[in-house]
Amino acid sequence: MAGGLLFVSQEMLDTWAEQGKIDFVGNVMTLLQGEGKGRSYALEPAVRFLKILGAEADSNGLLSKVKPVSQLRGMGAEQVEGSVILGDVAYEVQPGFLAEVSALQAAAAARKAPQAVVAPASASAGTSGRPATPAPRPARTSRPTPMPRDLEEKRKEAEALARFLLDNLS
Repeated sequence: MAGGLLFVSQEMLDTWAEQGKIDFVGNVMTLLQGEGKGRSYALEPAVRFLKILGAEADSNGLLSKVKPVSQLRGMGAEQVEGSVILGDVAYEVQPGFLAEVSALQAAAAARKAPQAVVAPASASAGTSGRPATPAPRPARTSRPTPMPRDLEEKRKEAEALARFLLDNLS
């Protein structure tokens, strides 16, 4: 997953599931309440590094960081319930998942970005070698140009997830 990521603990997901707010199967979370009801999101398993166990120095520089489980495996780390061992260092970790938040940021930016006005092709140099007077720009309407269908759907999904998280992260 690229872009900004949000860590949601397994404990929080379990609480939401017990409250009937989500259904969580494998790595897919489906919203059962609110405006985003029925939307599903793939989440990536991850851990948050809380403290070092039995050592003084964090030679791996992982304290207070969140890492996807797939990346830890690639580093040669071993996860056992609430701990991760990497090399000679053991860590206490909090299991959870990463959700991508950059989709929301991109959608918000796309919605706020001014629409480009393209000059007509007839605005070319005159016969005297001087540039022709530019064609007048068309008047801007108050209605924005609609987003492509796939971008609009991604924006709606990101907003639904963001609203759900904001309403339920307390």
